[in-house]
Amino acid sequence: MSITPGILAYLDYRHYLADLFASRKSEQPEFSYREFSRMAGSSSPNFLQLVRDRKLNISSASIRALAQAIPLNKREEGFFETIVAFDHAKSHDEKDKHFQRILRTRDYGDVKQLEKRQYEYLSHWYMPALRELVVSADYPDDPAWIAERIIPPISTSKARKGIATLATLGLISRDDATNRWVHADRVVSTPSEVLDLAVTNHTKRIFALGTEAIERFEPSERDLRGVTLGISDECYGELKSRMESFWKELLALAEKEEKVDRVYQVNLQLFPLSRKRGAP
Repeated sequence: MSITPGILAYLDYRHYLADLFASRKSEQPEFSYREFSRMAGSSSPNFLQLVRDRKLNISSASIRALAQAIPLNKREEGFFETIVAFDHAKSHDEKDKHFQRILRTRDYGDVKQLEKRQYEYLSHWYMPALRELVVSADYPDDPAWIAERIIPPISTSKARKGIATLATLGLISRDDATNRWVHADRVVSTPSEVLDLAVTNHTKRIFALGTEAIERFEPSERDLRGVTLGISDECYGELKSRMESFWKELLALAEKEEKVDRVYQVNLQLFPLSRKRGAP
Protein backbone atom coordinates (compact mmCIF):
# COMPACT_ATOMS: atom_id res chain seq x y z
CA MET A 1 0.00 0.00 0.00
CA SER A 2 1.34 3.42 -0.94
CA ILE A 3 1.64 6.26 1.57
CA THR A 4 0.79 9.84 0.64
CA PRO A 5 4.09 11.80 0.67
CA GLY A 6 4.45 14.37 3.43
CA ILE A 7 4.86 17.84 1.99
CA LEU A 8 7.14 19.00 4.82
CA ALA A 9 9.87 16.75 3.41
CA TYR A 10 9.97 18.70 0.12
CA LEU A 11 11.64 21.87 -1.07
CA ASP A 12 10.46 21.65 -4.70
CA TYR A 13 6.65 21.66 -4.90
CA ARG A 14 6.77 20.28 -8.45
CA HIS A 15 8.53 17.14 -7.22
CA TYR A 16 5.96 16.87 -4.45
CA LEU A 17 3.03 16.97 -6.89
CA ALA A 18 4.69 14.38 -9.14
CA ASP A 19 5.23 12.07 -6.15
CA LEU A 20 1.68 12.71 -4.97
CA PHE A 21 0.31 11.60 -8.33
CA ALA A 22 2.54 8.49 -8.33
CA SER A 23 1.30 7.63 -4.84
CA ARG A 24 -2.37 7.96 -5.83
CA LYS A 25 -1.76 6.00 -9.03
CA SER A 26 -0.15 3.20 -7.03
CA GLU A 27 -3.16 2.99 -4.72
CA GLN A 28 -5.72 3.45 -7.50
CA PRO A 29 -4.49 2.23 -10.91
CA GLU A 30 -7.44 3.97 -12.58
CA PHE A 31 -6.37 7.36 -11.18
CA SER A 32 -5.58 9.66 -14.14
CA TYR A 33 -3.97 12.98 -14.95
CA ARG A 34 -7.44 14.33 -15.67
CA GLU A 35 -8.59 13.42 -12.17
CA PHE A 36 -5.51 15.08 -10.72
CA SER A 37 -6.37 18.21 -12.70
CA ARG A 38 -9.84 18.20 -11.15
CA MET A 39 -8.25 17.93 -7.70
CA ALA A 40 -6.31 21.11 -8.53
CA GLY A 41 -9.42 22.86 -9.86
CA SER A 42 -7.93 22.99 -13.35
CA SER A 43 -9.73 22.33 -16.63
CA SER A 44 -6.47 21.36 -18.36
CA PRO A 45 -6.11 17.55 -18.58
CA ASN A 46 -2.30 17.87 -18.68
CA PHE A 47 -2.09 20.31 -15.75
CA LEU A 48 0.40 18.15 -13.82
CA GLN A 49 2.69 17.54 -16.79
CA LEU A 50 2.87 21.29 -17.48
CA VAL A 51 3.64 22.11 -13.85
CA ARG A 52 6.15 19.28 -13.51
CA ASP A 53 7.99 20.35 -16.68
CA ARG A 54 8.05 24.01 -15.54
CA LYS A 55 5.83 25.15 -18.39
CA LEU A 56 3.14 26.28 -15.96
CA ASN A 57 3.22 27.77 -12.47
CA ILE A 58 0.59 26.66 -10.00
CA SER A 59 -1.94 29.32 -8.99
CA SER A 60 -3.18 30.28 -5.53
CA ALA A 61 -6.58 28.80 -6.40
CA SER A 62 -4.97 25.45 -7.27
CA ILE A 63 -2.98 25.48 -4.03
CA ARG A 64 -6.20 25.88 -2.04
CA ALA A 65 -8.01 23.24 -4.10
CA LEU A 66 -5.22 20.69 -3.69
CA ALA A 67 -4.84 21.45 0.02
CA GLN A 68 -8.52 20.61 0.47
CA ALA A 69 -8.46 17.53 -1.78
CA ILE A 70 -5.29 15.86 -0.42
CA PRO A 71 -6.06 16.98 2.38
CA LEU A 72 -3.45 19.19 4.09
CA ASN A 73 -3.79 20.71 7.53
CA LYS A 74 -3.36 24.45 8.06
CA ARG A 75 0.38 24.20 8.78
CA GLU A 76 1.00 21.99 5.75
CA GLU A 77 -1.02 24.29 3.50
CA GLY A 78 1.02 27.26 4.73
CA PHE A 79 4.21 25.38 3.95
CA PHE A 80 2.85 24.50 0.49
CA GLU A 81 2.27 28.19 -0.17
CA THR A 82 5.80 29.01 1.01
CA ILE A 83 7.63 26.51 -1.22
CA VAL A 84 5.53 27.69 -4.17
CA ALA A 85 6.50 31.29 -3.40
CA PHE A 86 10.15 30.20 -3.09
CA ASP A 87 10.00 28.57 -6.53
CA HIS A 88 8.23 31.50 -8.17
CA ALA A 89 10.35 34.28 -6.59
CA LYS A 90 11.90 36.56 -9.22
CA SER A 91 14.61 38.27 -7.15
CA HIS A 92 17.36 36.83 -4.99
CA ASP A 93 16.24 38.76 -1.89
CA GLU A 94 12.67 37.53 -2.29
CA LYS A 95 13.85 33.94 -2.72
CA ASP A 96 16.08 34.19 0.34
CA LYS A 97 13.19 35.56 2.42
CA HIS A 98 11.01 32.57 1.55
CA PHE A 99 13.84 30.11 2.19
CA GLN A 100 14.36 31.55 5.67
CA ARG A 101 10.67 30.91 6.31
CA ILE A 102 11.08 27.34 5.03
CA LEU A 103 13.92 26.76 7.50
CA ARG A 104 11.69 27.94 10.36
CA THR A 105 8.71 25.85 9.26
CA ARG A 106 10.12 22.60 7.95
CA ASP A 107 10.43 19.48 10.09
CA TYR A 108 14.13 18.69 10.06
CA GLY A 109 15.54 15.23 10.66
CA ASP A 110 19.26 14.51 10.31
CA VAL A 111 19.27 14.95 6.53
CA LYS A 112 17.29 18.18 6.61
CA GLN A 113 19.46 19.57 9.41
CA LEU A 114 22.55 18.88 7.31
CA GLU A 115 20.96 20.73 4.40
CA LYS A 116 20.34 23.70 6.70
CA ARG A 117 23.94 23.69 7.91
CA GLN A 118 25.22 23.53 4.31
CA TYR A 119 23.18 26.63 3.54
CA GLU A 120 24.54 28.36 6.64
CA TYR A 121 28.13 27.56 5.61
CA LEU A 122 27.75 29.00 2.12
CA SER A 123 25.64 31.98 3.16
CA HIS A 124 28.07 33.37 5.75
CA TRP A 125 31.17 35.10 4.39
CA TYR A 126 33.30 34.31 7.45
CA MET A 127 32.92 30.51 7.35
CA PRO A 128 35.81 29.79 4.92
CA ALA A 129 38.06 32.14 6.95
CA LEU A 130 36.99 30.42 10.15
CA ARG A 131 37.89 27.05 8.62
CA GLU A 132 41.44 28.26 7.97
CA LEU A 133 41.91 29.82 11.41
CA VAL A 134 40.60 26.86 13.42
CA VAL A 135 43.36 24.61 12.02
CA SER A 136 46.08 27.20 12.63
CA ALA A 137 48.99 26.11 14.84
CA ASP A 138 48.32 29.21 16.97
CA TYR A 139 44.66 28.37 17.64
CA PRO A 140 44.27 27.94 21.45
CA ASP A 141 41.02 25.97 21.13
CA ASP A 142 39.04 29.07 22.08
CA PRO A 143 36.41 30.45 19.65
CA ALA A 144 36.95 33.94 21.12
CA TRP A 145 40.47 33.90 19.63
CA ILE A 146 38.97 33.43 16.16
CA ALA A 147 36.22 36.02 16.72
CA GLU A 148 38.85 38.67 17.51
CA ARG A 149 41.01 37.92 14.48
CA ILE A 150 38.45 37.79 11.70
CA ILE A 151 38.06 41.12 9.88
CA PRO A 152 35.49 42.52 10.32
CA PRO A 153 35.09 40.89 13.77
CA ILE A 154 32.32 38.40 14.53
CA SER A 155 30.87 37.37 17.88
CA THR A 156 32.28 34.48 19.88
CA SER A 157 28.92 32.71 19.62
CA LYS A 158 29.08 32.90 15.81
CA ALA A 159 32.61 31.50 15.87
CA ARG A 160 31.55 28.65 18.17
CA LYS A 161 28.51 27.84 16.04
CA GLY A 162 30.61 28.04 12.88
CA ILE A 163 33.11 25.50 14.23
CA ALA A 164 30.26 23.14 15.07
CA THR A 165 28.85 23.56 11.56
CA LEU A 166 32.23 22.83 9.96
CA ALA A 167 32.56 19.68 12.06
CA THR A 168 29.03 18.52 11.21
CA LEU A 169 29.69 19.00 7.50
CA GLY A 170 32.92 17.04 7.74
CA LEU A 171 35.02 20.03 6.64
CA ILE A 172 37.16 19.80 9.79
CA SER A 173 37.84 16.94 12.18
CA ARG A 174 39.77 16.28 15.40
CA ASP A 175 43.16 14.66 14.99
CA ASP A 176 43.34 11.76 17.44
CA ALA A 177 47.06 12.18 18.06
CA THR A 178 47.12 15.92 18.75
CA ASN A 179 43.45 16.58 19.64
CA ARG A 180 43.60 19.58 17.30
CA TRP A 181 41.29 20.52 14.44
CA VAL A 182 42.54 19.60 10.96
CA HIS A 183 41.15 20.04 7.46
CA ALA A 184 39.06 17.15 6.18
CA ASP A 185 38.47 16.54 2.47
CA ARG A 186 34.74 16.96 2.07
CA VAL A 187 32.72 18.76 -0.58
CA VAL A 188 29.72 20.76 0.59
CA SER A 189 26.77 19.38 -1.40
CA THR A 190 23.31 20.92 -1.47
CA PRO A 191 20.21 20.83 -3.68
CA SER A 192 20.88 23.09 -6.67
CA GLU A 193 18.23 25.65 -5.71
CA VAL A 194 19.71 25.97 -2.21
CA LEU A 195 23.26 26.02 -3.57
CA ASP A 196 22.49 28.86 -5.99
CA LEU A 197 20.85 30.87 -3.22
CA ALA A 198 23.68 30.35 -0.74
CA VAL A 199 26.45 31.03 -3.26
CA THR A 200 24.74 34.28 -4.27
CA ASN A 201 24.53 35.33 -0.62
CA HIS A 202 28.22 34.54 -0.17
CA THR A 203 29.32 36.29 -3.37
CA LYS A 204 27.35 39.47 -2.62
CA ARG A 205 28.93 39.81 0.82
CA ILE A 206 32.45 38.97 -0.37
CA PHE A 207 32.24 41.61 -3.11
CA ALA A 208 31.01 44.12 -0.52
CA LEU A 209 34.01 43.27 1.68
CA GLY A 210 36.25 43.98 -1.30
CA THR A 211 34.79 47.48 -1.53
CA GLU A 212 35.17 48.00 2.23
CA ALA A 213 38.80 46.87 2.04
CA ILE A 214 39.68 50.11 0.21
CA GLU A 215 39.08 52.06 3.44
CA ARG A 216 39.82 49.28 5.93
CA PHE A 217 43.40 48.44 4.88
CA GLU A 218 46.51 50.33 3.85
CA PRO A 219 47.60 49.88 0.20
CA SER A 220 50.48 47.69 1.36
CA GLU A 221 47.95 45.19 2.78
CA ARG A 222 45.67 44.94 -0.22
CA ASP A 223 45.76 44.67 -3.98
CA LEU A 224 42.55 45.71 -5.73
CA ARG A 225 42.70 46.29 -9.44
CA GLY A 226 40.62 46.04 -12.59
CA VAL A 227 40.89 46.50 -16.31
CA THR A 228 38.25 47.11 -18.98
CA LEU A 229 38.83 45.30 -22.27
CA GLY A 230 37.15 45.09 -25.66
CA ILE A 231 37.47 41.47 -26.80
CA SER A 232 36.00 38.85 -29.15
CA ASP A 233 34.05 35.75 -28.13
CA GLU A 234 37.15 33.66 -28.87
CA CYS A 235 39.29 35.83 -26.60
CA TYR A 236 36.65 35.59 -23.86
CA GLY A 237 36.99 31.82 -23.89
CA GLU A 238 40.78 32.14 -23.66
CA LEU A 239 40.50 34.55 -20.72
CA LYS A 240 38.21 32.17 -18.83
CA SER A 241 40.61 29.31 -19.45
CA ARG A 242 43.59 31.30 -18.16
CA MET A 243 41.65 32.44 -15.09
CA GLU A 244 40.77 28.82 -14.34
CA SER A 245 44.43 27.81 -14.64
CA PHE A 246 45.50 30.66 -12.39
CA TRP A 247 42.84 29.64 -9.85
CA LYS A 248 44.23 26.10 -9.74
CA GLU A 249 47.74 27.50 -9.24
CA LEU A 250 46.54 29.56 -6.28
CA LEU A 251 44.98 26.50 -4.64
CA ALA A 252 48.11 24.42 -5.23
CA LEU A 253 50.28 27.19 -3.76
CA ALA A 254 48.13 27.42 -0.63
CA GLU A 255 48.18 23.65 -0.15
CA LYS A 256 51.98 23.74 0.13
CA GLU A 257 51.88 26.19 3.04
CA GLU A 258 52.81 24.62 6.36
CA LYS A 259 51.74 27.59 8.48
CA VAL A 260 49.10 30.30 8.15
CA ASP A 261 50.09 33.84 9.17
CA ARG A 262 46.90 35.42 7.88
CA VAL A 263 43.76 34.52 5.90
CA TYR A 264 43.23 36.35 2.60
CA GLN A 265 40.32 36.51 0.18
CA VAL A 266 41.17 36.37 -3.53
CA ASN A 267 38.53 37.41 -6.06
CA LEU A 268 38.73 37.03 -9.83
CA GLN A 269 35.94 38.75 -11.76
CA LEU A 270 35.06 38.66 -15.42
CA PHE A 271 31.72 40.05 -16.57
CA PRO A 272 30.33 42.03 -19.52
CA LEU A 273 29.81 45.81 -19.46
CA SER A 274 28.01 45.92 -22.82
CA ARG A 275 25.55 43.94 -24.90
CA LYS A 276 26.85 41.45 -27.43
CA ARG A 277 27.45 42.83 -30.92
CA GLY A 278 24.32 42.44 -33.00
CA ALA A 279 22.11 41.84 -29.95
CA PRO A 280 18.90 43.95 -29.80
